[in-house]
Amino acid sequence: MRILWVVVLLAFAPTIFWVGSVAVAHEQIRDAAVVLLFGVVILMRERRDPARWVFNFGRKGSAFLAGACLSAGAAGLLHQPLLLVPALGLLAGGILLFLFGDELIGIATGLSVSFAGFTILALIFSLSDFPLRLFAGRASMWLLDVFGGQAALGFAGDPAKLILISNGTPFEVAPECNGFGITSGCILLGLLLAFSKRLRVLDKILIVVLSPLLGLFSNAVRILLIVLLAPLVGPEGYGVMHEVVGIAMFFGTLGFVWWLVSGLPERGPQTKSAIS
Repeated sequence: MRILWVVVLLAFAPTIFWVGSVAVAHEQIRDAAVVLLFGVVILMRERRDPARWVFNFGRKGSAFLAGACLSAGAAGLLHQPLLLVPALGLLAGGILLFLFGDELIGIATGLSVSFAGFTILALIFSLSDFPLRLFAGRASMWLLDVFGGQAALGFAGDPAKLILISNGTPFEVAPECNGFGITSGCILLGLLLAFSKRLRVLDKILIVVLSPLLGLFSNAVRILLIVLLAPLVGPEGYGVMHEVVGIAMFFGTLGFVWWLVSGLPERGPQTKSAIS
């Protein structure tokens, strides 16, 4: 079985290499991957019984591996590369079950879904930059108006840059301000937690829908705080303030997602009703 594992990994190697290269090349994708990894580690540490190395396939791990191979095979036969997305997700879950055994089926399921989501995020990263920046700029402009400021959003310079003007002071809504990192982190953490835990279907849907919205809102608030604090810290303290606000909003929002999901009731194990 371990030989089969090696064969499967070699077959998936080009796709895995591409996903890894995208993560290495883009900090925001890399941050999302780190969030996913640490989420899995924390879930494993929260278990009553500590996970132990197994290095063997049980029935569930074999099923994950078979599903990954079938999905990848269908992608090749049907010429549908998008079928590699669930294949990679099942492969990630299968690796976890191979390492630690079938007892981690819940976490493996969450990892499979969230890693498939990570692959999709890597695919759309280059296309999402401007729409996210435009949304962040407009949302921040609206928040500034709510707080009584005078804000405007437009383009200036050559090449054109997206500029948010607050009380006469211009702020560039640069690519690092698009919020992809915090939004993708919230999406992946929400998927991981929602599908790792025995939640009701409606609660899973709630988390899946709410997670990206929290990320988008958090990024808009981050820009709002930077704009409001900039006149107070001055040019000499702007860089430090910018990083502190960004880090605080990043971890604060992820912590809120975790707290939110942890507060949802889990379904108990199903039991067969007694037959009288």
